[in-house]
Amino acid sequence: MDIKASLNRETLVDRIVDILEDRILKGELPPRTKLSEIQVANEFRVSRVPAREALHRLEEMSLVRKDHRGREIAEFGREEYAQLHELKDVVEAYGVMQGALKASPQHISRIEAVLRRMERNASRGNLAGMRRCNYEFHDLLVSCCGNQKLIEAYLPLVKKIRWATTLSLQLPARLKEALREHQKIFEAFRRKDGEAARDLITGHSQASMQRVLAQMESMEKRREGGEAEEMKGKARS
Repeated sequence: MDIKASLNRETLVDRIVDILEDRILKGELPPRTKLSEIQVANEFRVSRVPAREALHRLEEMSLVRKDHRGREIAEFGREEYAQLHELKDVVEAYGVMQGALKASPQHISRIEAVLRRMERNASRGNLAGMRRCNYEFHDLLVSCCGNQKLIEAYLPLVKKIRWATTLSLQLPARLKEALREHQKIFEAFRRKDGEAARDLITGHSQASMQRVLAQMESMEKRREGGEAEEMKGKARS
């Protein structure tokens, strides 16, 4: 395999996912909008392989759904999101507590490196970079627990709600606040204080969920308002 070509494709797929995710969360691609490999390939001037990979990632994030009729933008309700998030929090909190007790010096170095990248992204206002560091940070903390079954339970759950990270991080001053929260979590993790790391990650995650739920409610009201105005316009015509 051509490693350079593979890396270039991954970077390209990341970019396509970032753009489509941003459009979905801004409402530019509303729920039930059809989306196909050919559409994505043509728009981004790529082959169908990276287009397919990008759509598959959006499916894993529950932003796109696929059935026998094709793919469309998913409708993500607040209740479903909250239930998945609460379940993820339980698994993640235990994984982080155990990970703090079992993390090796090598694990700590890797997490520290992610935090340094997070600092750079926060200072530059780089939302996409911060988001990727956020994913890596949380995954590394849980992976340190060494419990493969727990990790296998955690990963599918977190993939289904990761789209909401953008809603949380894009709030004013949120990048720097998120950095400080991650630094506190890491300090507890590094000193092997499992209970403190668990409590901090739980508080951090629960606050994020509440921010996202508030934004989702606001998005729903704006969408309903737009639909009502559209109906009035049709009635007048």
